[in-house]
Amino acid sequence: MKKDYHDQATSWALDREVQAARSRRTAWTVAGVAVAVGLFEAVALAMLAPLKTVEPITLLVDRQTGFVQALNPLAPQRVAADEALTQSYLAQYVTAREGFDRATVRLDYRKVALWSGGAARSRYLASMPATNPDSPLVRYPAGTTVTVRVKSVSRLGQNVALVRFDTQRVDRDGQVAQASPWVAVIRYHFVDAPMALSDRLLNPLGFQVTGYRRDAEAVPTADAPVATSEPIVAPASVPLRSLAPAVNAAPVRRVSAQTTRPIPAEAEQRADEPAYRFGMPRAVPINQLPMGSPLSPAVPAPVAMAARP
Repeated sequence: MKKDYHDQATSWALDREVQAARSRRTAWTVAGVAVAVGLFEAVALAMLAPLKTVEPITLLVDRQTGFVQALNPLAPQRVAADEALTQSYLAQYVTAREGFDRATVRLDYRKVALWSGGAARSRYLASMPATNPDSPLVRYPAGTTVTVRVKSVSRLGQNVALVRFDTQRVDRDGQVAQASPWVAVIRYHFVDAPMALSDRLLNPLGFQVTGYRRDAEAVPTADAPVATSEPIVAPASVPLRSLAPAVNAAPVRRVSAQTTRPIPAEAEQRADEPAYRFGMPRAVPINQLPMGSPLSPAVPAPVAMAARP
């Protein structure tokens, strides 16, 4: 009976050991499965992570016009060579046509005349002579400049582009007017016409603008200062022929009531009269500026002359 007791105790101990071993195997199996599932989830999340990335988008809003433009400063901007060249031509054309500086007006005139054709060229040539009251030579006094800043060049269709730009007037005394936003719709094409060597150097690819329309991008507010222009009082727009009699004639002299010494008339010139003195340089009116065109060579521009007493 004692032997049976020992046998039962031994069998119980063996059973406990077998159960413990079975439990350990079960625990290791569950732990292994859990680790495998965790590794699988980690790999799956790593593979799905690129699909859930958040890309920042930078928006540029024009405070004056409300125009919204999406920018991507993180990615390099790649532009085709032909498109970049066309954008450069359009920007140069708008800058030369809308800007104004008496020091470079002849160069800008020649460039715009050479790069224009059809109605765009005829309207520009008609607006530039000093005989036209709307000409910038009449509207802007001496020393005033108009600068152009091109903001964007967008393609609307085949040989049609939209150019957004600002113009800003700077007077001789340094006063800067408020910038005016504009939008220009330009129709252009490239022609292969015979040109003079000087014209070919200025326009090697035969770029020509056939249609040009400029509109204000934003309506000016009531409280915004409006730039006003006065006609030029200086004799820059007076033809030299009309000045010939005054130049050749002898100066008018008057005799003072108290003295018999003749007094030059120009010494007692009133303040409200035009401040003109003999010997000052006079700009020749640009009535016949160079009419450059791919079909006709440019005409040499007149040179500024000085009237002598």
